[in-house]
Amino acid sequence: MTIGAAATGAAMLHLPKLLTEEVGAVSTQAVLSSGERPRTNINKDNWLGFVGDVVNFSGEVCFKSMLRIDGHFSGNVISPDGTLIVSTGAEVTKAVIKVAVAKINGTVEGDIHASKELVLGRTANVKGKVAAPALIVEEGARFNGSCRRE
Repeated sequence: MTIGAAATGAAMLHLPKLLTEEVGAVSTQAVLSSGERPRTNINKDNWLGFVGDVVNFSGEVCFKSMLRIDGHFSGNVISPDGTLIVSTGAEVTKAVIKVAVAKINGTVEGDIHASKELVLGRTANVKGKVAAPALIVEEGARFNGSCRRE
Protein backbone atom coordinates (compact mmCIF):
# COMPACT_ATOMS: atom_id res chain seq x y z
CA MET A 1 0.00 0.00 0.00
CA THR A 2 1.21 3.45 -0.77
CA ILE A 3 -0.33 6.57 0.67
CA GLY A 4 0.41 9.98 -0.84
CA ALA A 5 1.36 12.51 1.79
CA ALA A 6 0.04 15.92 0.86
CA ALA A 7 2.07 17.77 3.48
CA THR A 8 5.40 16.40 2.24
CA GLY A 9 4.94 16.59 -1.52
CA ALA A 10 6.63 13.56 -3.09
CA ALA A 11 7.16 11.61 0.13
CA MET A 12 5.40 8.26 0.33
CA LEU A 13 4.53 6.04 3.28
CA HIS A 14 5.46 2.39 2.68
CA LEU A 15 4.05 -0.26 4.97
CA PRO A 16 5.63 -3.74 4.98
CA LYS A 17 3.69 -6.97 4.52
CA LEU A 18 2.51 -8.63 7.72
CA LEU A 19 2.43 -12.39 8.20
CA THR A 20 -0.42 -13.01 10.61
CA GLU A 21 -0.92 -16.75 10.12
CA GLU A 22 1.95 -17.74 12.42
CA VAL A 23 1.84 -14.95 15.00
CA GLY A 24 -1.07 -13.93 17.22
CA ALA A 25 -0.35 -10.19 17.51
CA VAL A 26 1.68 -8.32 14.94
CA SER A 27 2.83 -4.72 14.75
CA THR A 28 4.69 -2.78 12.12
CA GLN A 29 6.51 0.50 11.84
CA ALA A 30 6.03 2.81 8.87
CA VAL A 31 9.02 4.08 6.90
CA LEU A 32 8.79 7.52 5.31
CA SER A 33 10.96 7.98 2.26
CA SER A 34 11.34 10.50 -0.53
CA GLY A 35 11.37 7.90 -3.28
CA GLU A 36 15.12 7.15 -3.14
CA ARG A 37 14.75 3.48 -2.24
CA PRO A 38 13.69 1.01 -4.94
CA ARG A 39 10.30 -0.58 -4.49
CA THR A 40 10.07 -4.28 -3.83
CA ASN A 41 7.43 -6.46 -5.41
CA ILE A 42 5.41 -7.76 -2.48
CA ASN A 43 2.02 -9.41 -2.70
CA LYS A 44 -0.26 -6.63 -1.49
CA ASP A 45 -3.31 -8.86 -0.91
CA ASN A 46 -2.44 -9.48 2.76
CA TRP A 47 -1.41 -6.01 3.86
CA LEU A 48 -2.65 -4.28 6.96
CA GLY A 49 -2.37 -0.49 6.79
CA PHE A 50 -2.18 1.97 9.64
CA VAL A 51 -2.33 5.77 9.79
CA GLY A 52 -1.03 6.81 13.23
CA ASP A 53 -2.45 9.40 15.59
CA VAL A 54 0.31 11.96 14.95
CA VAL A 55 -0.14 11.99 11.20
CA ASN A 56 -2.27 14.24 8.98
CA PHE A 57 -2.90 12.92 5.47
CA SER A 58 -5.06 14.00 2.59
CA GLY A 59 -5.71 12.42 -0.78
CA GLU A 60 -6.86 8.93 -1.70
CA VAL A 61 -5.98 5.58 -0.20
CA CYS A 62 -6.78 2.21 -1.79
CA PHE A 63 -6.20 -1.07 0.01
CA LYS A 64 -7.22 -4.74 -0.17
CA SER A 65 -7.35 -6.15 3.35
CA MET A 66 -7.61 -3.80 6.33
CA LEU A 67 -6.81 -0.17 7.13
CA ARG A 68 -6.94 1.41 10.57
CA ILE A 69 -6.91 5.18 10.90
CA ASP A 70 -5.91 6.62 14.27
CA GLY A 71 -5.01 10.11 13.04
CA HIS A 72 -6.47 12.72 10.74
CA PHE A 73 -7.26 11.86 7.12
CA SER A 74 -9.05 13.92 4.50
CA GLY A 75 -10.16 12.35 1.23
CA ASN A 76 -11.19 9.08 -0.40
CA VAL A 77 -10.86 5.58 1.07
CA ILE A 78 -11.50 2.72 -1.37
CA SER A 79 -11.47 -1.05 -0.90
CA PRO A 80 -14.13 -3.24 -2.53
CA ASP A 81 -13.22 -6.21 -0.26
CA GLY A 82 -11.52 -4.55 2.71
CA THR A 83 -12.31 -3.39 6.21
CA LEU A 84 -11.82 0.19 7.37
CA ILE A 85 -11.48 0.92 11.07
CA VAL A 86 -11.65 4.54 12.26
CA SER A 87 -10.41 4.51 15.85
CA THR A 88 -11.70 6.56 18.76
CA GLY A 89 -10.23 10.06 18.48
CA ALA A 90 -9.50 9.73 14.76
CA GLU A 91 -11.00 12.14 12.23
CA VAL A 92 -11.81 11.52 8.58
CA THR A 93 -13.06 14.64 6.78
CA LYS A 94 -14.22 15.39 3.24
CA ALA A 95 -14.71 11.64 3.10
CA VAL A 96 -15.85 9.43 0.28
CA ILE A 97 -15.53 5.96 1.76
CA LYS A 98 -16.29 2.87 -0.36
CA VAL A 99 -15.40 -0.34 1.47
CA ALA A 100 -16.88 -3.76 2.22
CA VAL A 101 -16.93 -3.25 6.01
CA ALA A 102 -16.58 0.00 7.95
CA LYS A 103 -16.17 0.10 11.73
CA ILE A 104 -16.39 3.71 12.89
CA ASN A 105 -15.42 4.73 16.42
CA GLY A 106 -14.09 8.21 15.63
CA THR A 107 -15.40 11.16 13.62
CA VAL A 108 -16.31 10.90 9.93
CA GLU A 109 -17.64 13.81 7.89
CA GLY A 110 -18.74 12.72 4.43
CA ASP A 111 -20.19 9.72 2.65
CA ILE A 112 -19.80 6.08 3.68
CA HIS A 113 -20.78 3.23 1.38
CA ALA A 114 -20.23 -0.22 2.89
CA SER A 115 -21.12 -3.14 0.61
CA LYS A 116 -21.44 -5.61 3.54
CA GLU A 117 -21.70 -3.89 6.92
CA LEU A 118 -21.38 -0.51 8.64
CA VAL A 119 -20.84 -0.40 12.41
CA LEU A 120 -21.10 2.87 14.33
CA GLY A 121 -19.41 2.23 17.67
CA ARG A 122 -20.40 3.96 20.89
CA THR A 123 -17.81 6.75 20.37
CA ALA A 124 -18.68 7.31 16.68
CA ASN A 125 -19.69 10.73 15.38
CA VAL A 126 -20.80 10.53 11.73
CA LYS A 127 -22.12 13.41 9.62
CA GLY A 128 -23.17 12.65 6.05
CA LYS A 129 -24.77 10.01 3.87
CA VAL A 130 -24.39 6.33 4.68
CA ALA A 131 -25.43 3.29 2.67
CA ALA A 132 -25.08 -0.38 3.66
CA PRO A 133 -27.11 -3.60 3.64
CA ALA A 134 -26.48 -3.94 7.40
CA LEU A 135 -26.18 -0.97 9.77
CA ILE A 136 -25.30 -1.47 13.43
CA VAL A 137 -25.52 1.58 15.71
CA GLU A 138 -24.24 1.06 19.23
CA GLU A 139 -25.65 3.01 22.16
CA GLY A 140 -23.93 6.40 22.40
CA ALA A 141 -23.07 6.71 18.70
CA ARG A 142 -23.96 10.01 17.03
CA PHE A 143 -25.29 10.11 13.48
CA ASN A 144 -26.47 13.20 11.63
CA GLY A 145 -27.35 12.57 8.01
CA SER A 146 -29.20 10.23 5.72
CA CYS A 147 -29.18 6.46 5.63
CA ARG A 148 -30.01 4.11 2.75
CA ARG A 149 -30.20 0.32 2.83
CA GLU A 150 -28.57 -1.36 -0.15
